[in-house]
Amino acid sequence: MAVMTTRRTGRPPFVAMVLALALSCAYMLSHLCVAAMGVVGIDYGTESIKISLVKPGVPFDVVLSRDSKRKLPAAVAWKKQERLFGTDASNLATRFPGDTFINAKLLLGRTFDDADVNARAKYQSLLGTKLIPTTRDTCAVQRATDYTNDASGPDTYAVEELVAAQFSHARELAEEAAGEEFRRSYPGTVGSFGGLDVVITVPVYWTAAERHAIVDAARIAGFEPRLVSDGAAVGVNYAQTRTFPKSEKHLFYDAGAGSARATIVEFSTRLVQADSILSIGSTQKEAVIVDVLSAGWDRQASGVAVDTLIRDALADKFEETHGNRLEKPLRSQPRALARLLKEANRVKHVLSANVEASVNVEGLAEEIDFRSRFSREELERLVEAAGLTHLFASPVQDALKSAKLRISDLDSIVLVGGMSRVPFVQAALRAAGIPDSKIAQNVNADEAAVMGAAFYGATFNPQFRMKAIRAFDGNVYPVVLRESNGKEEIIYPSGSFEKTEHVRHYSGKEAASDFSLDIKYDRSVTPKLDSFDADLYRFEVVETDNYLAGLKERGELDQVDLNLNLTIISEPLGTYSIGAVWLNVTQKPGGIAGALKSFFNVGANAVDEEEEDGALDTNSTTADDAAANNSSAPAKTKKSKKALPTNRAIRLVGRAVPLGSIRPYSGTDLGNAKDRLYVANTEAKSRVAREEARNVLEASIYRARDIVHDEGFSVASKPKEREAISKKADELAEWLASRDGEVADLPKLKTRQSQLDNLIKPIEKRISEQRGRSAAITRLTSAMQDTHAFVSAARQNLTEALAAGQGSKYTVADLDTLEAQLKKDEKWYKDGETKQAKLSLEDDPVLKIADLEKRAKKLRDTIKRLSTRRIPKTRPPKKSSAAPPPSEPSASPGAESEQMFPPSQQEPASEPEPEPEQPEQPHPTQKHTEL
Repeated sequence: MAVMTTRRTGRPPFVAMVLALALSCAYMLSHLCVAAMGVVGIDYGTESIKISLVKPGVPFDVVLSRDSKRKLPAAVAWKKQERLFGTDASNLATRFPGDTFINAKLLLGRTFDDADVNARAKYQSLLGTKLIPTTRDTCAVQRATDYTNDASGPDTYAVEELVAAQFSHARELAEEAAGEEFRRSYPGTVGSFGGLDVVITVPVYWTAAERHAIVDAARIAGFEPRLVSDGAAVGVNYAQTRTFPKSEKHLFYDAGAGSARATIVEFSTRLVQADSILSIGSTQKEAVIVDVLSAGWDRQASGVAVDTLIRDALADKFEETHGNRLEKPLRSQPRALARLLKEANRVKHVLSANVEASVNVEGLAEEIDFRSRFSREELERLVEAAGLTHLFASPVQDALKSAKLRISDLDSIVLVGGMSRVPFVQAALRAAGIPDSKIAQNVNADEAAVMGAAFYGATFNPQFRMKAIRAFDGNVYPVVLRESNGKEEIIYPSGSFEKTEHVRHYSGKEAASDFSLDIKYDRSVTPKLDSFDADLYRFEVVETDNYLAGLKERGELDQVDLNLNLTIISEPLGTYSIGAVWLNVTQKPGGIAGALKSFFNVGANAVDEEEEDGALDTNSTTADDAAANNSSAPAKTKKSKKALPTNRAIRLVGRAVPLGSIRPYSGTDLGNAKDRLYVANTEAKSRVAREEARNVLEASIYRARDIVHDEGFSVASKPKEREAISKKADELAEWLASRDGEVADLPKLKTRQSQLDNLIKPIEKRISEQRGRSAAITRLTSAMQDTHAFVSAARQNLTEALAAGQGSKYTVADLDTLEAQLKKDEKWYKDGETKQAKLSLEDDPVLKIADLEKRAKKLRDTIKRLSTRRIPKTRPPKKSSAAPPPSEPSASPGAESEQMFPPSQQEPASEPEPEPEQPEQPHPTQKHTEL
């Protein structure tokens, strides 16, 4: 009888080994990933763009624009073929309104259908921009002027391309600040190598069409963003510096340039699962929970609408005063209207703090100046007459109604956004029943969203060591799934987005053929969609019929169980797509053996498991049979045939067909847009480099004209050299002002620059050599003197060490080599000094600073290397225990001198203790030299 035993080894258990390996990997990742991670927040507003950056080693702050501003206007413009962004673009609107495009956010997701005619008219009223349809039936802008090389017509840009160009500019600013590039894939949940994650804020009420449009714009710009509602981002920023021992509810009222919205957010603290890569098991920690409960909004109550009202009022005042002097009506002059719109925005900001503002626009139209006054009372009358006053307060009531709360249930109402500072907006909130005690202004109204967006993105990366916050964004449009049989079910209810994936399970006949299902917004929110369609996507599951065709033809479908799992994903938040679709086919128990071999992709060599077990049982014998029949019959072995599999997983094809107003980019369209933006970015960089080279050349020409009259320059140069410089400067100035110079590319400009530099730099080199030669000579002569002293002292040290039978740092070869180098340098310097004395200041020098420094450095480095050597230990000769034989007379006079260290007769046989090392004494002429 065989007894099974276990042998204990000294190795740790397998679990402990795996745990140790995981900890080691986590430790390495936690250190290696620090320099390769970061999050950029982009608050893309209607009127302005703000960028923030959170990255280890970099202060968490807003990224500055080119002109050191904390925000930049959301505008892109073209001056001929030169593309401009930010302040430069917005300033160009008063000169070229037809080539300047602002507030592009208002057109994202909009179609060219009749349903969006009001949205298009609102946009066109700003600068008179010409809108045309794209091949996807979305909106595109057309420039007013044709600057194409072949005069093929004005350039056109889809709205997504305009936004992508602005994102590309924001990307450049963020990458320069971070020293790292954006990630090109969707941000992971545990952080990774390869660049910066990006989070873009969007209004909480944006539909899937609008969210798809801004995601497409980001993809054109070369990155995949997360999306977060501006209300959730402000909530995260609010939670950064606060604790919540008990649950609190706050309403964030954001009145901006594009709309007014109110978001109710609940803050609490609870234990959550630690998601750090260093956490083990069921580790939990306390985290602040930011939960978006509901939201209300109004698209008409906006800063843009107020700007338009003020502009029209100013236009009326101008026409009343100067209308009879105009050849063309003021409203038919785009430049004048653009200037009035800019002035209206300024007046609005002034009236936020003052009761009256002065209006002063020089040469508004046909060289006529416009001067007037505009009061806060006039503004409030205009807003009331337009029916906007109550619209600014309605989002608060809508949010409370959606959350089934009262004002008394709120801890505070926090004001956010630029329009929240306007007095009539605050008055509208009070008129709606909001007491002053509830109104708070305890966040940065301009930057809370962008700072919160970056922090929100960082919460998905456990490698960031920061305050634990879990934020759940809000869903204001319930999403309904409609099966092919007409059955409907809400898969994404209104409230918090706690899960972004929804898995559907189908079995039996439901999974036996291709099918489709539709998702749409619930009909209860149709009035809130603002002309956007409720239908979203049709998800089609195909290839099922192809895979099961053989089973159906042979009538074997009833011998298998079918299970299909379909995943619907909402990433980025508010957009919807179909994920993985898996069909699992399992053979039913008790089926015909081997009947499904062809479906499970198994050849004839396979056997059913029951057949194999039966064969093994037949060939088995008992122990008694084996004892009775202990003949030499060959033992029957187990069959080598492979067992028949009874399960097969098939990945099916899932397709998303847009319905309604959604018009996402196709792969081809997206590639073409990326190429177009890449070419534009490349041309812009080349243009910047060319302009910089042109400016440098122009500055060099002015400098060359002045430098020839400088006294120091004249002493170091010959008359013919100065004449050549003056002549070349005049020649280049004439060329730069010519047509050839205006259109010259970068290589030509650099060539002209080098022509001038080649004349000036040799003379400047003489001047610098003359100024620094004396100090360099002093350093070389000092090094040679120190080397002389070092060699002398080192030779003495070596002689004494040899005489005492001790080791020395130095060898004869080292000192001979150093002395030879010293003599060589002395000869070189003496010859050069003689030649240099014969030259004038306008001649090129013989003794150059670089050569003097090189030789001095080599001598000092050699001294340092020899001085820092360790003294080798000397092993004394072995002693013999027997008495030495009597000495014989030497055969030759020199024989005795060959024995330099005769063994001592007085020392005992044991080896003496080593003597302590003597401290090294510095050389009298060089304190750092060790001997």
